[in-house]
Amino acid sequence: MTHLTEEQEYLLLGKIGGLLNEAEEKAWETLLKENPAAQQAYDDMIQALPTDEVANSFQRIKQNAMWKDLATLYKADAPVPKTRRLLYRSLAAACVILLLSIGGWLFYSYNAITSDQPAASIHTKKSGIRLTLANGQHINLSTEEGAIQTDDVQLTNNNKTLTYALADEGASRKEINRLTVPVGMDYKIALSDGTEVWLNAATELEFPFAFTGSTREITINGEAYLKVAKHAAKPFVVHLPHSTVQVLGTEFNVNTYDSGVVKVALVNGAVKLKAPAGESILSPGKEAIYHVGNSIQQQSFDPRLALSWREGLFYFNGATLIEINKIVPRWFGITTVIDNPNILNREFVGALDRSQPIQVFLNDLKAISGIDSYIDKDSVLHFK
Repeated sequence: MTHLTEEQEYLLLGKIGGLLNEAEEKAWETLLKENPAAQQAYDDMIQALPTDEVANSFQRIKQNAMWKDLATLYKADAPVPKTRRLLYRSLAAACVILLLSIGGWLFYSYNAITSDQPAASIHTKKSGIRLTLANGQHINLSTEEGAIQTDDVQLTNNNKTLTYALADEGASRKEINRLTVPVGMDYKIALSDGTEVWLNAATELEFPFAFTGSTREITINGEAYLKVAKHAAKPFVVHLPHSTVQVLGTEFNVNTYDSGVVKVALVNGAVKLKAPAGESILSPGKEAIYHVGNSIQQQSFDPRLALSWREGLFYFNGATLIEINKIVPRWFGITTVIDNPNILNREFVGALDRSQPIQVFLNDLKAISGIDSYIDKDSVLHFK
């Protein structure tokens, strides 16, 4: 939306979404008379959106359950407006939420600040979900489904979930196996003790087929949600880069995507995060954040923002293009480059849906934020 100020852009979104009050409608009419770019931006967006939805002022979206959920999400976090700037920001967020389910990914941007940031690069998902056994055998879980026999372990791979059983229940299988989930995919595994682990994209899990000794220990690098089976006599230990999490029985999310940063969000139960700088016991609704070399910090977290990846969604609430540029490669297996440093710190409100094709994102990003893009001959996505 070139040549429009922040408030003018908000008026535009409000007009399309049917959310303007009487005073704002007058401001919009004045804007059309004074700024030809506003009319052009309006026409471009109308052409990009479904005709029937525009004609009905998006009534279907307003009544949709997804609209209600998203409205609750953003309303809960939004402070009571005290200035005209906050009023218009709330309006823009509402418009984005209203239009969200039409395009799959929808972003709103403003406040460009120049900054230097290296481009993200990540491998594609061609290798599929891979299980590497302790004996070196590789199993592609993206192609092999159903029952899979390996030595004395019976694997079952159905509906993006791996379960297994030892042929000899008394056998000791403490050797470490590795489950690797590439970019653009997610997967679930049920461990031998009944613990369930959901793995996000670009995540690796190391685990034994059977837990022996006085503890149950696994290693995770990436992001995962765990529902740990209770076993008071055998604590569950999750090894993370730079730290460990100790738990008896609980549900929590771990995130180690950012180098040197560990995040643990507790849903219920109790966990202890241990790091060289100390340790921290979490209560439900709290998230521990550890930056290597610093002390562990705690804060409340929004379950929707932290856990929605399990449903294939990622919500952005004031995220910069720098942050979004980390998510897109990880979720869709495409290398990205931000060519224009002037757009690095623009902020966005909206959501990313992994089930939608990448072109939906590109179309929405251009229509809503005016950020153009292209894919070069090497399949690298450029934001410009």
